[in-house]
Amino acid sequence: MLFGTFWGGWAVAAADVERALAVGHGRFGLLLSVAMAGAVVANIAGGVVAERVGTERALAAAFVGWAVLMGGAALAGHGAALAVALVALVAVGGIVDVVMNVAATAGLAGDAGGLVRFHARFNGGAALGAVVMGLVVGHGVSWRLVWAGIAACAVALAVAVRRTPLPGGGAGDVVSMREVANVLRREHLVLVAAAFAVGAMVEGGVDLWGVLHLRRSFSGGGLLVGASSAVAGYLVAMTARIALGPVAGRRGPVAGVAIGAGAAVAGTVLLAASPIAVVAGLGLVLAAGGISLCWPLLLSFAADGRARPGAVVGAVTSAGYVGFVLGPSLVGTVAGAVGLRAGLFVLAGAALFVAVAPVIAQRRRAAGRDAPHPGTPPAPTRVAGDPPPR
Repeated sequence: MLFGTFWGGWAVAAADVERALAVGHGRFGLLLSVAMAGAVVANIAGGVVAERVGTERALAAAFVGWAVLMGGAALAGHGAALAVALVALVAVGGIVDVVMNVAATAGLAGDAGGLVRFHARFNGGAALGAVVMGLVVGHGVSWRLVWAGIAACAVALAVAVRRTPLPGGGAGDVVSMREVANVLRREHLVLVAAAFAVGAMVEGGVDLWGVLHLRRSFSGGGLLVGASSAVAGYLVAMTARIALGPVAGRRGPVAGVAIGAGAAVAGTVLLAASPIAVVAGLGLVLAAGGISLCWPLLLSFAADGRARPGAVVGAVTSAGYVGFVLGPSLVGTVAGAVGLRAGLFVLAGAALFVAVAPVIAQRRRAAGRDAPHPGTPPAPTRVAGDPPPR
């Protein structure tokens, strides 16, 4: 929930951070892409560490590092100093993210609906963060104060995590970075990982560029509309995950992804095309609620109920962060050249890909057409950390 609080506040404060960095949309997007590139490497490393030392030790250490860097970013000045602090903060946040997902996937093995409901806590925290940040910024107080408070909470949470038994908490197999990097090809998950990456791009893009579009396009009430739409979007996402989690578990992750991503297409188009602030805000809510179903469902599909899912989760979530890498730069470049509305239409097209990609992947797997690359020798399907076959 605390991790979500940071990202919810970030969606509201992004315009203020952009001003503090003294950059335009294009350079802002490029900076975020660099930060997310660091998070890609951090995700792979986080999966390795979670397998080797267990989720308890890995998550506690990740929270401490994240808290130190967030405090540094809150104290950093403007321009280059803030840029460096922001890149490091986002990168280490990738470790926090992947280790949490490893623990959740291990504890909810085979329960896609339960994993969806677990991720609803992120949205609840994000809604809280957006409310707090909107109030703080709206009253003329710096967003840095909120970051300092989150850093203090992260230290306390690290202590609590270290004292709490977590799924996958014990030390496991020694897994190399190379094994994690190769697991997608070996497990025939390349197309699923691509959908995961594009879905992450859409989810992050709706939060960041959608709110930024509302704040910049509807002057006067932009902060109010942007913050309230972000809060509503997170609450809808949380409600969707809680209410639709059991349904998604029964119908399967592929059908759930198709429905959620389809709603994201419709919502993003409405957000970009409507000249009315309230209607555009409703589009953001629909897009955020729909795309929120995709991340946990794709993760459940990829992990396939493994007791030690560190390698698979690390590989797939690193692909998700690739989407975060490409998204800000791609949408920011389009927004800088043509306008934010055009960038949002790019996100709508990306959401359409997310809707259809898992369906294609499932059919290929069922038909036995998902074969290794030519010249690649057959590899065992067992991932490091899985129990031996019986």
